[in-house]
Amino acid sequence: MNGQFSLNKRKLGVSGVMVSIISFAAVVAILASASASSFGASNAPVGVVYILDNSASANHVWVYARYSNGQLSPSGTPYATGGTGTGSALASQGALALSQNGKWLFAVDAGSNQITAFKVSGTALVRESITGSHGTDPISVTVWGNWVYVLNAGGSGNIAGFSLSSGVLNYIPGSNRPLSGVSSPSPEQVGFNPQGNVLVVTEKGTNLIDTYVVSSSGVASAPKTQTSAGAGPYGFAFTSKGLLIVSEAASDSSSTYAVSSNGNLRTISGAIPDFGNAPCWLVYDGSNHFAYTANAHGGTISSYSVSRTGGLTLFSSVAAHTAVPTLDMAFSHNNAFLYIRANTTIVGYQVHSDGSISWITTVSGIPSSSAGLEAW
Repeated sequence: MNGQFSLNKRKLGVSGVMVSIISFAAVVAILASASASSFGASNAPVGVVYILDNSASANHVWVYARYSNGQLSPSGTPYATGGTGTGSALASQGALALSQNGKWLFAVDAGSNQITAFKVSGTALVRESITGSHGTDPISVTVWGNWVYVLNAGGSGNIAGFSLSSGVLNYIPGSNRPLSGVSSPSPEQVGFNPQGNVLVVTEKGTNLIDTYVVSSSGVASAPKTQTSAGAGPYGFAFTSKGLLIVSEAASDSSSTYAVSSNGNLRTISGAIPDFGNAPCWLVYDGSNHFAYTANAHGGTISSYSVSRTGGLTLFSSVAAHTAVPTLDMAFSHNNAFLYIRANTTIVGYQVHSDGSISWITTVSGIPSSSAGLEAW
């Protein structure tokens, strides 16, 4: 990692000072009371937002009910994953992952080298299984159909795959694959393309993007490593057509790529600057064709318009101001709302069809060690 970008996952953090469950329960009671008066008893939640507290003593998923106007309220006591976190921020994208139908939630347990599968039941979670990650320091997880892959950051890094059957994660023999093999790769995210036949991993420390072809049985191939168009490839998202959009934390930019069925990348728009400071997390609005980056050190969100062929154009260098550090991002299921984890808050924005966003809510009291953000 170069000096422009010091957001290393083992140095990002704030100490692991955690909010206790008892304290959280008190906050829940206060906010739940306020919620009842704000939303009315008959106003039922229409969605959910999740974060992972990444506690070193016992990892938990915190759940927030989402209402039709985008407001959030805590939804009871956090759900234990059965594993442990690290107690300090992971600085990765994808520590939590929802299945495409919203019925399953997967969480990394970076402190105990495990991953946990939850069944989603409204705003409640039911822990179904917990399994070893087949590596150390799992920081990112992705799901396509019944296949789940985890990215382990320990050592030179690796990925490992699992099949989901009745809530149980079963290791896929032969799916454990290395990253580029370069020392200190500092990987940031693993993700499936929309077709489920290619996996992508970003390596911030090496300026490489790894791709893996996934067979019909869920087994990933050996990695194909390719140089990133910009420095410090970090978070990414796919369009519905399978075009890849990647943020580049060290060069304050983002790029787009076409991804072939054999994992080859072809640059479409290379290293388009957002004039922020360390754009790390990135999400894509498939409804309106805009991508948004969280500038971790700058406390801002930037936005890009994405053409149908993958052309990337800066739309707004400062679409919104947030707290520093500006971290994970997630869209609600209908893309109407964008949620950001900024320092110890979750901030919600309404997303407009012209690509602009406007503030609607802020929820405080999020642990500084938190990792991941998912929404439905």
